[in-house]
Amino acid sequence: TLKPLTTAPQDEHFINIDMDHMAAEDNPLLTICDPTAPFGKFIAAPTHGHWPCHIHAEDVAGCLDDKGCTWSEATFSCVPTPCLKHCGEEACTADTANACAYNAADDQCYTKPPCDAPDAGSCPQPLCIWDGGCKRNPCGFTTEDACEEASACEWACDQDPPVCLARRCTGDDATCGNEAGCAWYTAPPAAVGAPGACALRQCQHGGEESCKADPACMWDGACTTTTCGKYPTADLCTRDVNCVYDTTVCPSVCRERPPSCTGLDRCGCSADEQCFFNGEGVCVESQYGACPTLDLVVLFDGSGSMSKQFGRHPHGFYGLMESMKQWVGGLPLSGEPADTTSSGATGRVRVAFVQYSGTYDGVQAQKAPVGLGAGGRLSGNKDELLADLDWHEQNYMAKQTYVKQGLEMTTDILTLSPQDG
Repeated sequence: TLKPLTTAPQDEHFINIDMDHMAAEDNPLLTICDPTAPFGKFIAAPTHGHWPCHIHAEDVAGCLDDKGCTWSEATFSCVPTPCLKHCGEEACTADTANACAYNAADDQCYTKPPCDAPDAGSCPQPLCIWDGGCKRNPCGFTTEDACEEASACEWACDQDPPVCLARRCTGDDATCGNEAGCAWYTAPPAAVGAPGACALRQCQHGGEESCKADPACMWDGACTTTTCGKYPTADLCTRDVNCVYDTTVCPSVCRERPPSCTGLDRCGCSADEQCFFNGEGVCVESQYGACPTLDLVVLFDGSGSMSKQFGRHPHGFYGLMESMKQWVGGLPLSGEPADTTSSGATGRVRVAFVQYSGTYDGVQAQKAPVGLGAGGRLSGNKDELLADLDWHEQNYMAKQTYVKQGLEMTTDILTLSPQDG
């Protein structure tokens, strides 16, 4: 008999596959039975509670929870347990080196469950915890990346050594303050509609020396947060164009964005390894040192699908807007406003933005209106461009995916704007 539908039919498709992708190693059709893949998550099912081990990829906890798999420290990957090679109960139970156990119901040799321990002393930590019995630790990850991927866990750098713990601050704006050591932090004012975050209270240092040693804090007669230190999570920090989230330290910290290279003379520019003095006699950030005089129109998706969670960001469209604002902040912009009629600046960049989405018989693209910021025109002025992005953030279209009008609007912007150079 036919298997019932696993999900309700969708009004829109949920994946685009181009023809070149069909021949690639990551062709989605090759992963229709992989539970982590676009199609496989609706189709795949384990055998006797055991998955093919490659499916666990870099998920150490998921690998160790799978009785047919084990984690290889040599290859940093999930591989089949050697126990599977044993045929019959006698050979299986004889292999104590690999902690094998025979399962009569499956007639199969598996690895013993990792938390199968009789007492607290033999309960392996941090993978397991003793709580009236040896139980799986939901935050028993041994690396920061794996820990931070689990929404219920946090990497506690205030412990020695650092360890993965259950998230300590979980309340909302009304209840966060009731949790010991926690405080509610609001999003930057420009991040329209963005949620705040409940996090460990910042800068609780008793003395000047320890306060100054914390990059999120400053001493002003008392220990207080810096301008960017008041955004203790990556989501809050990246919503402020003047801040950057530094993950090279533990704990990660929100810092002020380094000064721009704009305006430095040749000597000042050459003295800063982050800057580059280009052939047009302009100091730019080194990553943009090879940029010619350039006009860019960024055409981005404003459809309803962008409201979903993307990676760690709870809302894809708002995450995109914040990323765009940070990108604009570092570009070697020409400085020219959108109404410049005759441009003389070379070796610089101008940008415009178009959002596409809509309905079959309605508006399918939009740009910021004239009179606000750059008004949807090419501009080399940072403030104008940020105003345009703020407008797009407040006017998220959230409809279906139509791109034709967006392409036509892009062509008009490039054709009708004053020519640069």
